[in-house]
Amino acid sequence: VGKDMQFFGARANVAKCLLYAINGGKDELLCDEEGKPLQVSPPMPQITGDGALDFEQVKQNFRSVLQWLAKVYVNALNVIHYMHDRYAYEAIEMAFHDSDVRRFFATGIAGLSCAADSLSAIKYAKVFPVRKNGIVVDFVTKGDFPKYGNNDDRVDEIAVWILKTFYEEICKHKTYRNSLPTASVLTITSNVVYGKNTGNTPDGRKVGEPLAPGANPMHGRDCMGALASLESVAKLPFDYARDGISNTFSVTPHSLGESAVEKADNLINMLDGYMQGGGYHMNVNVFNRETLIDAQRHPEKYPQLTVRVSGYAVNFIKLTKEQQDEVIKRTIHEKM
Repeated sequence: VGKDMQFFGARANVAKCLLYAINGGKDELLCDEEGKPLQVSPPMPQITGDGALDFEQVKQNFRSVLQWLAKVYVNALNVIHYMHDRYAYEAIEMAFHDSDVRRFFATGIAGLSCAADSLSAIKYAKVFPVRKNGIVVDFVTKGDFPKYGNNDDRVDEIAVWILKTFYEEICKHKTYRNSLPTASVLTITSNVVYGKNTGNTPDGRKVGEPLAPGANPMHGRDCMGALASLESVAKLPFDYARDGISNTFSVTPHSLGESAVEKADNLINMLDGYMQGGGYHMNVNVFNRETLIDAQRHPEKYPQLTVRVSGYAVNFIKLTKEQQDEVIKRTIHEKM
């Protein structure tokens, strides 16, 4: 007999929220009927001037956007779940549950690493906005900044702050049937779609480029080795994301060792270390980038090539070209 159930909740794009924070709640890509930048969130002080972005001002605006988003998010899901119940959407499944059901209210975020790196750039480097028609559409960054995925507390703490703030704002609102709010850092393949609809970001990511999947660092930025990457993700507190923190992790076969026994032992030790360090969920791929590129060019040679994307496994050749490209561009660690 089932004891728990979950009201499914999709996810929100926090990288896009950061751009709203910089542009006073206006969308950097969309326009209204008059051709003016579309006002999406309630108006807030737009960051002006040609100087470098001020971290505290951006952070304050970002919190305001998350407050607005949490209210819209929860209210929309409340309506959706009410309508599901009204039309007995899961009547058969619920018939097998206990009469006293513990209900969870799922929410989630996408673009965590992009938002964290962007705030890190604003805080530790000099980020100058580039405006067009009064809207910030691009950024010029001078200087280096710590990047999520390298076991650097300066940026890892920013990622934790984003997750914590989002979850705390969600918890302030009444949920359908008094269900328990949860959050996830999980994207499946939506990181590609979200990226397509997100403009240039302060971390250097260009308009339309995919966001990183789940809780992963942005592609190619976790350059201090596999263990440092895992340690960054493991810092995200599970208390704020009981719906899951997905880390899709890729290594080359050679990086795990020479013999099959050595490879297995090293992989087991890596998984044990990740869990002991606070991690809960890791999807492991062991392959070479060249294999993926060849499979994209010659799919008939790889009918059974299965990869972990973000929380689930899929036949690589059945992904779209865009999704395949995103998987190919991910960090594939060649050293531990």
